[in-house]
Amino acid sequence: MGRKPEGQAEKMFKEFGKKVDTFIAELNDVKENASDEFKSRLKELERSKESLEERFKEFKENNKDKWEEVQSDLERAAREFKKAINNLLATRRN
Repeated sequence: MGRKPEGQAEKMFKEFGKKVDTFIAELNDVKENASDEFKSRLKELERSKESLEERFKEFKENNKDKWEEVQSDLERAAREFKKAINNLLATRRN
C-alpha cells in the first residue's frame, strides 16, 4: 500500500511528460508552418517589389518629360515641408 501513491505519482508524471512532449511537437509544427508561411509571404512581397520597381522604371522611361516635372515638383514640396517642420519645431522650443 505504501508504493501505490508512488506508482500513481509516476503514472501522473509519465502522462504529464507525454502531454508536454505532444505540446512541444505541436509547437514545432506550428512554428515550422508559420515560418514557411512567413517565408512564402516574404517571397511574394519581394516579387511584388520587383514588379513595381520594373513598372516604375518603365513609367519613368515612357513619360520622361512628365517625370522630370513631377520630380522637380516633389523636390520643391519636400523642401517646403522640411522648412515648415523646422519652423514648427523652432516655435515649440521658444
